Amino acid sequence: MRRVIYEEAMSGITISRIIRNYEFNMPSKHTHDEYEIYYLIRGERSYFIENRIYHVKAGDLVFINRGTIHMTSQYGDTYHERIVVEFRDDPLASVLACTGEMVLSDFFAKNQGVIALSPENQKYILALLDGIGREMSIRDPGCKIMSMEKLIRLLFFAQRYLQCNEPVTTLSTSATHQKVTEVASYITAHPAEADSLDSVAKRFYMSKSYLSRVFKEFTGYTVNEYINVNRIQQARRLLAETDRSITEIAESLGYDSITYFEKIFRKHTETSPLKYRKQYLREKEKQNPSSRPQSFLGEEL
Repeated sequence: MRRVIYEEAMSGITISRIIRNYEFNMPSKHTHDEYEIYYLIRGERSYFIENRIYHVKAGDLVFINRGTIHMTSQYGDTYHERIVVEFRDDPLASVLACTGEMVLSDFFAKNQGVIALSPENQKYILALLDGIGREMSIRDPGCKIMSMEKLIRLLFFAQRYLQCNEPVTTLSTSATHQKVTEVASYITAHPAEADSLDSVAKRFYMSKSYLSRVFKEFTGYTVNEYINVNRIQQARRLLAETDRSITEIAESLGYDSITYFEKIFRKHTETSPLKYRKQYLREKEKQNPSSRPQSFLGEEL
C-alpha cells in the first residue's frame, strides 16, 4: 500500500508526506543538487548517508547535504510514514542572506546527519512540516513566503538544538550494515588507494561477488561506482573549500590523468572542475556578500 497524504512543489521547494506498507528501497544511485530534510513519523528505516548506515527511528530528523550519496532501505517491518523536503539554494538562501545569520551550504555541511527529537519537539517539527505542505497546497496569497518562513523556523530550531545536543551517532547494529559502513568509510578515507573492487575486496579479505552484492543492496552503488562518485564528491569539496590547483586535487584522489579526471567530473556534474569552482564561489558570495572571490578563479586547465 502506498498512500500520498500530500505532494507539492513551488519556488524551488518540494515536499511530500507518504505512507508505505510494502518493502521499499529508495532508487539506486541517489544524489541530487537539492538540500534534503527527512522526517520519519512512524516505523524504522536504514539510512545510508555518505559512508555510514544509520538506524533511523520514528521521531528522528535527518539532514542531507546537496550532492551527498544517500539511500533509505527497509529495517524490520515494512510500514513507515515519512515527510521529505527538498530545496535549492534560491530563493531561501537570498532570504537568509538578509539576516546574515545562516548560510545554507555551511549549515548542511556542518549538521548533516540524524537528530533524535523529544516527543514535544516531534510535535513542533511535524506541525511546521505539515504547515509547509498546507501552504503549498492551498496557494493563498503569501503562500510562498509563509512556506519559506516555516522552513526557516525549522532550520533555526535545528541550529539552536545542535548547540546543546549532539547529533545521533549510533549506527545500525546489523553485522552486514557495519561491514558495508566499514568498507564505505575506507573508500572515503583512502580515495587514492581504494581504486577498484579487486583492491577493496583484498583489503577486507572478502570475495568480490559477496562484497558487490551486499554493497549494492544497501548503498545503491557497485563498489567501483561508489569509488568514482566518492572521488568526485571529494573533488567538489576541495574545489569549493581550498585553493589547491585542479591538478593537485586530481592527483590526491588517485587520478593519473587530468584529462580522465575532467571527463569523470563532467559525467557526474555536467560541468568542468574550473567552472564548478567559479559557480560555487559566486553562490557563496551571493549568500554571504562579505566574502570575495579568490585569486585562483583565473586558473586554467
